[in-house]
Amino acid sequence: MPFPKTYIDAMLLNWGDRLFHEPLRHVAAPNLPRLQIGDEAARMRERLVRTVRRTPEVMVKITNRASSVQGMGAVRRHLRYISRNGRIELEDQDGQIISGVVALRYLAEAWHLGGWGIPEESPRREVFNVLLSMPPGTDRQAVREAARAFAAEEFGAGRRYVFAAHDDEAHPHVHLSVQVRGSDGRRLNPRKQDLQRWREHFARQLREHGVDANATPRRARGQTRRYPKQAVVHMVAREEMPRYWRAVPGDAGRRAVWQAHAGVFDAWHEIARAMANSGVAGDRAMAIDIADFVQAMPVQQHRPPTVQVRAGHTQRPEQERGLEPGARTTPPLQSGPDNEQQRDPDAGVER
Repeated sequence: MPFPKTYIDAMLLNWGDRLFHEPLRHVAAPNLPRLQIGDEAARMRERLVRTVRRTPEVMVKITNRASSVQGMGAVRRHLRYISRNGRIELEDQDGQIISGVVALRYLAEAWHLGGWGIPEESPRREVFNVLLSMPPGTDRQAVREAARAFAAEEFGAGRRYVFAAHDDEAHPHVHLSVQVRGSDGRRLNPRKQDLQRWREHFARQLREHGVDANATPRRARGQTRRYPKQAVVHMVAREEMPRYWRAVPGDAGRRAVWQAHAGVFDAWHEIARAMANSGVAGDRAMAIDIADFVQAMPVQQHRPPTVQVRAGHTQRPEQERGLEPGARTTPPLQSGPDNEQQRDPDAGVER
């Protein structure tokens, strides 16, 4: 007998929230009216579909470290870099275009002396340099338009910023420089939760501009490798060898990576189990797709030999889990015929 729709929707919201926000201090979902639960569950289904289909992931990254040199000198250098010393147009929070060396110099002086001002030297960041990027082949104009809308949505309330779209590399990307102090003097202090929210908002703006984009945590997709640092990317583009590469993890490292994804496997399993028991054919088909997606996760390369993954859930031998043989455990997912393998995922980046 199929599970009630309200139960399935509640399971999707509960476990979907754990899957996509658990590393960011997951909190219990609020009590929602039945109609609102249905709307939220529909959005969660859309997000799950994008994830399972390996929709391209957006990248949002703060590129200037807190420990690096700060102050107006660093700001001037970055503005010259993203504008290619005035050859690439900058656009500010008011839609004004800054082009050429002279206009770039005036912009730097306005940031230096206007408003709260930026000191020549500072022990902390006075500007956040944010990189917004998508995989090669993405519509560059759409990325620019989405970045403009994203910046206005996040920082348009009294905070100065400029952005530049770069078209000279394979990945369409936009450099966004945002002043830390707003018009009220409050300092911008983004945390991991904020970076994930920025990713989600940028992805939503891309979808509104006709680009299929997603913003999920790397762990939810079973990704175990971070995007390389910008300096390494430029070195590889110049066909240079970085001085060091991250060593291949040993057995202990692989086990630690696998164990770190235990909560992810549990969340995917509960979502798939609920959808497999739905009375809607599309939900049952999604349960099969989820099982295939989990089996193909890159983290599966770190799976210890004693662990078996079946239908989107981690099953260890009973003795290893401290259970008596034949003890009752979570019921396995009922799945149908295997689906075709989807295309390889395109990993995104968090901070």
